Amino acid sequence: MNVLIITAHPESDSFNTHLASIAARTFEKQGASVQSVNLYGENFEPREGKSFYPDKQGFERFDPLREQRHHWNRHKLPDDVMRHIFLLKNSDLLLLHFPFWWFGMPAILKGWMDRVFVYGGLYDSTHRHENGVMKGKRALLTVSAGASANACAFNGRDGDMRLMLWPPIHALHYIGYTLLEPYLIHGVRGGLDGSGKEKQQQFLDEKVKDFESRLINISEWPVIPFNRQEDFNDDLTLKPQAPEYSPFVRHSPNRWTPGS
Repeated sequence: MNVLIITAHPESDSFNTHLASIAARTFEKQGASVQSVNLYGENFEPREGKSFYPDKQGFERFDPLREQRHHWNRHKLPDDVMRHIFLLKNSDLLLLHFPFWWFGMPAILKGWMDRVFVYGGLYDSTHRHENGVMKGKRALLTVSAGASANACAFNGRDGDMRLMLWPPIHALHYIGYTLLEPYLIHGVRGGLDGSGKEKQQQFLDEKVKDFESRLINISEWPVIPFNRQEDFNDDLTLKPQAPEYSPFVRHSPNRWTPGS
């Protein structure tokens, strides 16, 4: 098995980075080939822009999707993008390690998706969702948050963390990945001392052991269900008899509205 681990945390000694190294070691012990990428360590440029496309098609306005497809077809995408695409296509399992910042992933990771998930290369009108280019590959999000598990629960003050991870989960599914249920670690905080620091370290040590144990048995990891093409009408709306898997693709517009 080929495993690709992408880490998005600016501190090289962070818990996210440590957990990523644990994952790499765990898979290597099982005989897997592991590639690890730290986006901050590589100083990855997350901002898409016209400067990356020297062989422009001559249009007055910069059209990112048009230029991505054009440069993909002409094998003239930036070297860093081509390298990451190569790593993605040559891995069976993708792990994304990142902190939960402002109710989402760090900007560098979103920018990585903006630049690397190129139109024409990793998706097009006929290669999306369950028919995506990454069909048959799996992806797992490992995400830390400073707030408590209660605060990040479905009825918590900070909102349902699992639901707020829909954007990266759906983006990966959009290009064909089978998504495993994310591994969430709550209460990862800095600035602690004394008994508070000691208690947190004990908790984190337990999470590391649990994470390692689950990776060893990753074939048993729960998979996130998604609607398939046959669940939708020709106009891409959900058929009445189709199942619902999340509040983001649903039958009733009022089911998830405030106060419902």
